[in-house]
Parts: sequence; structure tokens; C-alpha cells
Amino acid sequence: MLQIGRREFLKYSGCGLVAIAVGTLDLPFIFNSRAFAAGQSVDLTMEGALVEMIDQTQVFHWLYSSPATGPAFPGPVICAMTGDEITINLTNNLGEAHAFQIVYTDVKSGPIPPGGMSSITFTAPAAGTYLYLDPMNAPVNRVLGLHGLLVVLPQSGNTPYSMPTAPVQELFNDLGKIDFFPGEGWVPEHSRIWLFGSIDPGFNERAQRGEAIDPMQFTATFLPRYFTINGKSGAFASHGKDVIPEGRIGQPHLIRMVNAGMAAHSPHLHANHFYVLSLNNVVRDNVFDVDTFTVAPLDRTDMLIPFIRPPDIPGDERIPLRQLIPNELALVLITPQSPLSWPMHCHMEMSQTAAGGNYPQGLVTHFEITGDVDGVDFPVPRPKISRVGVRVAKKGV
Repeated sequence: MLQIGRREFLKYSGCGLVAIAVGTLDLPFIFNSRAFAAGQSVDLTMEGALVEMIDQTQVFHWLYSSPATGPAFPGPVICAMTGDEITINLTNNLGEAHAFQIVYTDVKSGPIPPGGMSSITFTAPAAGTYLYLDPMNAPVNRVLGLHGLLVVLPQSGNTPYSMPTAPVQELFNDLGKIDFFPGEGWVPEHSRIWLFGSIDPGFNERAQRGEAIDPMQFTATFLPRYFTINGKSGAFASHGKDVIPEGRIGQPHLIRMVNAGMAAHSPHLHANHFYVLSLNNVVRDNVFDVDTFTVAPLDRTDMLIPFIRPPDIPGDERIPLRQLIPNELALVLITPQSPLSWPMHCHMEMSQTAAGGNYPQGLVTHFEITGDVDGVDFPVPRPKISRVGVRVAKKGV
């Protein structure tokens, strides 16, 4: 069994989600982070590891591992384009049978015995967001760590979908073209994944001891102590580069929200509203913006953050923010306020905590605006040194 502490976890997972690009896709677009070209195939091994929580508690998990990424919590994101042929080679290094399935597709392995192997070849489906998982003993194996994402991009077009509805197509056509959406259109690089998870360490301990877990008891008594985004929570999720949407005004971002846990979540974003684009890969006929939106277990919801100028900032919209609010972008109480940062938190209050009440170390992150719509980034101020500090330094104390 592997043990992944904080330093080792950062080493294995690149400070967050890891991606494997397959088929014709060679663009590491998901997190502006490293991706690993793997030709047409992906090797995944199911194994056990200890993963460190926000309070440094080590919790056993079943994880997917690949030669390119190492053990990944959650599993590595497989990135492809629709129509690509993909082969997934699976090895089960755990002490009981496990399986692999891409939800709402025909891609599945069937049970793989301990020490066994299986290979699946399939054609990447229509562009969208897909959850892969171990379907056996549902929902136990999924929630204990055996889950990840397949992200498929279309071969063409300016939306994330192979067949966008007319309202979604109109929204993406308007980005960067009308006064309400100044700036740029959407590009795949401006994407983030929020993969939600929930952890009840008691059941993880039972799996570590090799005990069988009854799914009905699991569902009836599951009591989460940790809530994660991309395997992180609290301060780590709030500063995770694979989690935080960040860009200038006029750089819209796609957020792929997927709930692999047991608790429903209602993400709420300050400063901008979300546009709901797709629910469980069904592109919406009625596009509307929301303050919060419920994502139930197993739901996959695509949202668009328009990255418009926050409406609660007063003043002439023709004046760049770096000129309109220079003090706020410089220093307030000696703390730099650039980039402009607003929270994202879940309206299900329990999920904001960790380890039974540690707030706000749960499912939280931030949304950051780094510059103006004219393409100029906000200044990066330096903290001021007080006169007292300068005098002390001169005295050599």
C-alpha cells in the first residue's frame, strides 16, 4: 500500500488534478497545467493509498494510478476529441474484484479479479463531460476513490459540444461580440473542473482492513467529515490552480461540475452568475443565469462564468478598473488586493466544514479577475514597509 503525504501528493499529482491526452488531442487545456500524451491508450491500475486530508489526517482510499501520473486522487482526467479511438488497459492490484465503467455509455469492463487485467477499446463519444468509476457494490467503490473524468471536445465549433442547441450556440456567438459580453470568445484553455467528493473515514478504515461493506448500510449511515473539490478542500482548494477560475474581464470560463460523492451541493459564486449550459450531457434548450444551482450525486453540470465586470462595482464602465479603483488594487491595510478575488462556496452549509465543524475548510474556492477587458493585467503591488520597520532595520536589531 502506498502512503501519500502532503509532499508526496504534490509530487504525484502536480498540485491537483492530472490529465492524460489521448487520440488526436495534444492541447493541455483543462487546467493550464501539465498533461501527458499517451497515444491512443491509457494504462490505469487500481490500488490502495493513504491520502492526507486538510487536517493532516491520513485516510485510506482506493485510487486509479497511471504510469504518467502516479496515484491520482481523484483519478486522472482522460482528455480526447469526439471520434478518437481510445484503449484503456486496466490492472486490479486490490484484494477484491473491481470494475470500470463510463457512466451513461456502453463502455464497461465487467468484474476484474484481484491481480487480473482487462482492456477496453471504444470510440470517444459526443463532446461533453463523462464520469468514469467502479460500478461494483455501488455506491461504495466509487465514493471510496475509484472515480475520475473523461472530457471530450468537439472536432470543430466555438462551443464545448458536438451538437449545441440554438440558445447555447447563440450565447457562445455573443461572447466578445456584444456590449454585455465584452472581450473574447471562449477557448478550451479557459476551462476548469470541479469534481466534488465526500469522505466518511470510518468506511475507508473498514476497506483498509479488508472488510466487506454492505451498500445499503453505507447509504443509510454515511456521515461525511470531509468535502473536496479535485481532491482538495479548504485553503488548498481556495488556492489550487486547477480549481480557481482566473482571467481578465472578458475571458469567459467553462466550469465542468461533477459530483462523485454522496452529498448534494449547491455551488454559489460571488461577483458573476453562472450560465447553465448542460445537465448530464443534455445541452439545455433554455439558457439562464443562476445565483446557485444544485448538483446531486452523479450529476454532471456544465456552467459558464462570463467574466464580466462585477455589477456591484460602481463607476463609469468606460474607465478601466485599474484607474477607477487604484487604491483597492494597490494596498488595503497593507494587504495587496490584486487580483480581485471573490469566494465560491456551497449553500449546503455542512459542506463548508471539515472534521466535524472546522470552518471554512470544506468545499470552497475563489474566483479571480486578474485584469481589465483591454487586456492589461492589474498591478501586482508590493507590501509597504512601515517607517518603524525601516528604522529598526537601520539599527540592526
